[in-house]
Amino acid sequence: MERSSPDLRPGEGQLSGAMEVERKFLFGPSTIEKLTDLGAILESRASFRDSYYDVPDWCLTRADHWLREREGVGWELKCPLVVGAAGSDTPCAAETDNHLSAPVLRPPKDTRSSTASQYQEVTCPQNIVTRLCGLLERDPGPNWSCCVNKAVEELGLQVFASFVTMRRKYRVGDLHVDLDEVDFGYTVGEVEAVVQRLEDIPEALEKIEKFSKQLGLKEKTAIPGKMSVYLQRFRPAHYKALMGAGVVKKVINTTEG
Repeated sequence: MERSSPDLRPGEGQLSGAMEVERKFLFGPSTIEKLTDLGAILESRASFRDSYYDVPDWCLTRADHWLREREGVGWELKCPLVVGAAGSDTPCAAETDNHLSAPVLRPPKDTRSSTASQYQEVTCPQNIVTRLCGLLERDPGPNWSCCVNKAVEELGLQVFASFVTMRRKYRVGDLHVDLDEVDFGYTVGEVEAVVQRLEDIPEALEKIEKFSKQLGLKEKTAIPGKMSVYLQRFRPAHYKALMGAGVVKKVINTTEG
């Protein structure tokens, strides 16, 4: 979720912002050796704190919208793919006068799988505020459009999760591999591709699955992400509500790979 790209003018089958196609996996000491054998390049090591926000009744996360503030980076809203609808990551008003009323576009049904997920990144402050107000059924206040901090404060959003991640980031061709160790004792990896067009999703999934096999991954079910494990351990009521809404799956195994 660190990467973002310049907004594009949406067209048929085209995204207005970056979209992640990813597969999570548990990893162990041998994973780094396998990555090296496959020609992976270590791009960076970093440590960062992420804080996630929602209203007390968890309206945002129950709708699978995740508002995150990354220390030193800023705000991002990660959400299911909706293109060309109000609140999608269309270009900011400061960048274009193009106001869309195009139909909603969604990924082809056959691109979903039990081990890969797809999310859109919304990074434009104006579009983040628009989505938040739409989900919470509130009208934007004065001076909110380009100030997520102001909107967060006046909408009553509060931090429900905050943790530090130690990340090693690798690149293999146009795929990225992140190996994360979190300060609450969970270790998880992720193979990811970033696409700009809907029609590129099947190819991205195919590349991820091919590389996963080369890496020796054999998981047939979805591996829980950091947030699922955090909520299961420290926010059980929130976790139960999200399971009931079908947003997260039951965390069965949270041991290190």
